[in-house]
Amino acid sequence: MADMREAMALTEIRGQKLASSAFNEFRYNVHDALRLHQAHGVLSNGTPGKKGLGHITRSGVVMLCAAWERYQESILIEGAGYLAAKIRNPNNLPLNVKKHLSAITKTSKHELKPMELAGNGWRTLYVSVVTDEVGALNTPKSEKLIPMYDRLLGIADISTFWSVGAQPIDDFVGTRGDIAHNGRNAHYITAGTLYFYIDMIKNAVSEHDNALCDYLKTAANCAVQPWRRTA
Repeated sequence: MADMREAMALTEIRGQKLASSAFNEFRYNVHDALRLHQAHGVLSNGTPGKKGLGHITRSGVVMLCAAWERYQESILIEGAGYLAAKIRNPNNLPLNVKKHLSAITKTSKHELKPMELAGNGWRTLYVSVVTDEVGALNTPKSEKLIPMYDRLLGIADISTFWSVGAQPIDDFVGTRGDIAHNGRNAHYITAGTLYFYIDMIKNAVSEHDNALCDYLKTAANCAVQPWRRTA
């Protein structure tokens, strides 16, 4: 709990967040994976070779992927909240976001659904739609994230935000799936592999946060950015 308080205490300087709330939550959540990696080093005495510690590295992969998935869910909601707050007219929303909201109102079985767009209602509807849809995310691979970011924030290919590209991250998420489905029979994860994954995901989240900050500011045509870029 002290770690969480310390992380949150650093989120604002002079009234502006140092990074997104989602980023700061990720920074706290990723500690579990880091501690599991450290525990592996202690139990293995720092010597190479398999020592029956695969359960620790597998757990590290699972916790790291949970932090990655949670970041994606949270940052989508946070980004939509910024656009809803800063854009005055729904006609100025990104094109694919407008199309998605329009399609939802047109296909709704509730005859009064279009009324939710009246006045400031579109803001509530928009954030509600994003919150509902991210709740269904359970495999944070690029094939799921790309169309989600396209229709919810208007970003054509979110994987361009990650310098490592989509495939390494998809492979990492696939490793989590292998562990979830096969348990001890899953492919063995070395401590080095776990650390590689941690470093890759930490970098991807930082790049994602910075690029999304710039995109949202431009999309909202706003002088105030949603948060400060990370170092």
